[in-house]
Amino acid sequence: MKVTLNWLKQYVDFNWSPEELTERLTMLGLEVEGVQKISGAFDGIVVAQVVTRDRHPNADKLSLCRVNDGSGERQIVCGAQNFKAGDKVPLILPGAALPPKPGAQEPFTLKVGKIRGVESHGMLCSHEELEIEPETIGLKKEDGLLILREDAKVGQPFAEYLGRSGSDVVYDLEVTPNRPDLNSVIGIAREIAAVTGNPLRIPEVRSQKSEVRTESLVAVKIEAAELCPRYTARVIKGVKIRPSPDWLRSTLEKVGIRSISNVVDVTNYVMLETGQPLHAFDYHLIAQGANGKPTIVIRHAHEKEKFKTLDNQERTLTNEMLLIADEQKAIALAGVMGGANTEINNDTRDVLIESAYFSPVNIRRTSKLLGLRSESSYRFERGADIGICNWASQRAAQLILETAGGESAEGVVDIQPQTKTPKEIVLHYAKTDALLGVPVSHAEQLSHLTKLGLTLTEQTPGVCTFNIPSWRADLKREVDLIEEVGRLHGVNNIPSTPPRGAIGFNSFDAVYDQISEARRILTGLGLNEAQGQTLIAKPEARSQKPEEIVALANPLSSDMDVLRPSLLPGLIHSLRHNVSRKNDDVALFEIGRVFTNVNGRTKENRSVAIAITGQRALPFWSGGERDAKFDAYDLKGLAEDLLEQFGLRGIAFGQRAESTALFLESAAVTLGGKLPLGELGQLLPTLAKKYDLRDGVFLAEFNLDLLLAKRNLTKSFKPLPQFPSSRRDVAILVSETTTHDAVLQAVKSAKPANLESVELFDVFRGKNVPDGQKSLAYAFTYRSPEKTLTDADVNAAHEKAVESLKQKLSAAIR
Repeated sequence: MKVTLNWLKQYVDFNWSPEELTERLTMLGLEVEGVQKISGAFDGIVVAQVVTRDRHPNADKLSLCRVNDGSGERQIVCGAQNFKAGDKVPLILPGAALPPKPGAQEPFTLKVGKIRGVESHGMLCSHEELEIEPETIGLKKEDGLLILREDAKVGQPFAEYLGRSGSDVVYDLEVTPNRPDLNSVIGIAREIAAVTGNPLRIPEVRSQKSEVRTESLVAVKIEAAELCPRYTARVIKGVKIRPSPDWLRSTLEKVGIRSISNVVDVTNYVMLETGQPLHAFDYHLIAQGANGKPTIVIRHAHEKEKFKTLDNQERTLTNEMLLIADEQKAIALAGVMGGANTEINNDTRDVLIESAYFSPVNIRRTSKLLGLRSESSYRFERGADIGICNWASQRAAQLILETAGGESAEGVVDIQPQTKTPKEIVLHYAKTDALLGVPVSHAEQLSHLTKLGLTLTEQTPGVCTFNIPSWRADLKREVDLIEEVGRLHGVNNIPSTPPRGAIGFNSFDAVYDQISEARRILTGLGLNEAQGQTLIAKPEARSQKPEEIVALANPLSSDMDVLRPSLLPGLIHSLRHNVSRKNDDVALFEIGRVFTNVNGRTKENRSVAIAITGQRALPFWSGGERDAKFDAYDLKGLAEDLLEQFGLRGIAFGQRAESTALFLESAAVTLGGKLPLGELGQLLPTLAKKYDLRDGVFLAEFNLDLLLAKRNLTKSFKPLPQFPSSRRDVAILVSETTTHDAVLQAVKSAKPANLESVELFDVFRGKNVPDGQKSLAYAFTYRSPEKTLTDADVNAAHEKAVESLKQKLSAAIR
């Protein structure tokens, strides 16, 4: 919304500077996006009177004049012939500038100079030099100087004489959608009047007396009352279409609207002034109905109906759109744009003015579907003022009579199927103080609200009731009135204070802390946390039984049509995202909620999942195998570490009994071999290829709620040993098929005293080792919790272990 400083001053008095007005509007809730200062088109030009006119001493076709500019007389040399002493003419003073000539880059700035040897202190102007049409200001067009009316005041600025304001300031305002009343100059002026306490000057409109009544000239039928609750029509006969007067054209051009003609410009002017969009039809281009007079029909468009709008674009409509029509054809797209078949033209003599209220939702939908926006649709889709329709129509008729002549038919056709009951809101004074945090007197609260146009209907101690005007569609509840009091009281007048409340109390959330602990354990194991989408595509839930999937009734898209039954699809997406960006070595985990359908009801629980692919370690030398890839044992080790550190013991890994559509190989993870906690395995290579994952992908997922319920929080303390240990090494030759577990079982069966640990530290095949055998080197550690062991004690126990290896495994001692 654009508005000018001088236009606002026509409706309310205020002495703020342009900068102060910017600040005031901002504090009232109107964001000022831009401020543009406009220099007056006629700065330095005044009304002057020719005192004497004599012949130039050195030129036959020039005159030497004495001219009164209001502050004194000056000498002017002039070449025009159509004036005499006593005439009043425009005078441009030295230092002022005229508009640039066609093709010129700079305006012409007047200086004191000599013409044929005689000094000239200014220049008398013609209408061509001023670039105005004399007819538009009620003057005669002739060659030579522009001769002004006799009542022109000598010394008066020429812009003021024309009714222009000279220099001005244009404000570009961002109006919030909830304040449609501020899409008008009067609405903004009303806010300023409320702040200053100065009266709001609403233009007076007068009922026109005529022998012809509007009802005899036009009829209106509303067939879609839900989309058009009110429609008014008024007829003006005998207008003369011509360029708009200078004041009207200048006002519109300052706010960015192109001048078209006097009648059309008046409808645009009143729209900006009041916020009520209007439309003018050529009365004789509206078809007559069966009643013998033009009939306006407000109806739904027919499906795929064609209609050409004022921009000469033919548009295809739907039956949801609202049309203004006559008995034969559509003549306007309601609230958006008029039709080319009834537009005002140079031959128009009689005009029908439309002023109506249309459904904001319907106007917005129509405008969006057609890609057609206008100043009218902008206002209608935010909610116009249904109560101002007739007044705005009267205002437009009055201005048309002033600028285009003619005669207005008496009365108006005003169709309003349902009269709206005025809204009332109750305000409690004490609640205002409590909500704003500062005391505001009862009298001040009443004063602020009544200045905004609200009507006090009832008042009791501590409580008052207000009637809400139709232009304030945003006022719906008591808090809205309190907000208005706060705005006018001044947000800057409400002191900032520290919070007065006490520290909030919340019960201890043990689950949150336990989940944080799981997150800490997993990051400590070298995993990075991922966060996936709760909604996934149905094919990605293939690992779940179809009847267990929770599908959405109204999905946003086919990629987001089910609630995730598992965290693994999201982690696989995250792996692909990394690998596609050259990050091939990825280890991720996620903690989140998953959803399954159990007997028609959605079951929700927390899960924790792990996904790894690529190299086991970063590509730098750290000993061991440099290019080793993640394998199933890495995943098993991560799962064991998580579960053990999380306080779960007795974990067992077993082969899954049933096949799965996700894993190549998988294992069920149980507690004590009975309670299933989750599963782990390797992703099917076909799926890995589908997601562009080159290396093996290893996945695990556990029911986190179950882990939390079954974790063992008790911890035992084992003191550090008080006595030293003794170590004995042994290297044995055993069959290639002998496992490490078999060695441990053989040692365990011997039950050697004080044996603390058995550690394999070398496996050797090669020279001096027979084919089909291998050499295993073990370190046996012995320690007593009660005393220091002697060599005899250690040797006796060690002999028993070695003897068991010989008997059980046929091992040969090297």
